[in-house]
This record gives sequence, C-alpha cells and structure tokens, in this order.
Amino acid sequence: MKPWKVLKEEYLVNAPWLKVAKERCELANGKIIEDFYTLWQPDWVLILPRTENKNWVLTKQYRHGSKEFSLEFPAGIINKGESPTEAALRELKEECGYTSLMPPVALGDFPVNPDRHRGRFHVVFIEGVKRVGEATPDETEEIDCFEISDQALLEKISHGYFNHPLQIAGYYKWKLLHSL
Repeated sequence: MKPWKVLKEEYLVNAPWLKVAKERCELANGKIIEDFYTLWQPDWVLILPRTENKNWVLTKQYRHGSKEFSLEFPAGIINKGESPTEAALRELKEECGYTSLMPPVALGDFPVNPDRHRGRFHVVFIEGVKRVGEATPDETEEIDCFEISDQALLEKISHGYFNHPLQIAGYYKWKLLHSL
C-alpha cells in the first residue's frame, strides 16, 4: 500500500482556527479523486484532572456546534511553541482555577478523525489538582467547573450526559492504562 499523492490543493476556508481544503488526489492504483475535502484545526489538549480525593474536574459550557450545554473535561488549543503538558497546566488554570504540584503525564496523541481531519488531540492526566484561585476563561468562554466521582462520571457517560466521543476515548485510554 502507498499513500495518496496530492496533485492539487485549494483552500476554500483558510482561517486561523479552521482550514478546509479541496484536494485532487491520485491513489496508488492510479485512480484520481477530483474533490476530496480535508479539514484542519489546531492541535488541542484534553486534560484529565483528578483531585487528591480521586474526583474528576469537569466543565459545563455551551457548544454552538451542537447547540447544547456539554459536560466535558477541560481542554484547549496548544499554543505555538507550547508542549501538550504546558498547555494542559495553562488551560486547567485558565478554565477552572486549578493547578497541581504533581507533574502532568502525557498519555498520547490521536487523530481527531483520520479519514478527513488533519488535527490531533493530546491526552494529559494531572493527579492531585486543587483549586488555587478564580478561573480566567477567554472572553468567548462561559464555563462552570465542578468535581465528580469516577462512578458518577461513568453513569453520565452511560446515560449520554457526557457524550463528547474524543473525550470519552481519552478517559478510556487512561482507564486502560490503569487497569493493566
């Protein structure tokens, strides 16, 4: 097997937070696909913050894509020159007002959607987090933070109240690593 060859690329959207490209691609067998569309968003970090008493820190915020309020782990864009663990500590403090003396642990990075998406998300676990001040979210964010037990989180996942698939995947990556 061989990767596809991009013969032509045209950006239909080329904004800082989203790029949409129309590509003309040649497959290994010589077949040409005239209009394969790809998406790009900046890499982001998913933070799995757990308190000293083993509760998870979650956020609740409005998500305009789904037009619903969503329960999630804290997360955010990785700034240029910033490592995923540095971004995790920064975002956790900005979004929730939490920090930790324990070093963050990178659990891996994954494609957002390998079929058409060029962005990746990085999963970072932070043990022993505690609230140290007020959150200072971006002006476009309105975020409530709260703590929840592992059992309560599993119930919210099973009933569909916590339903962000990439965040569920990151959480289960952590669970798998801690069950081996």
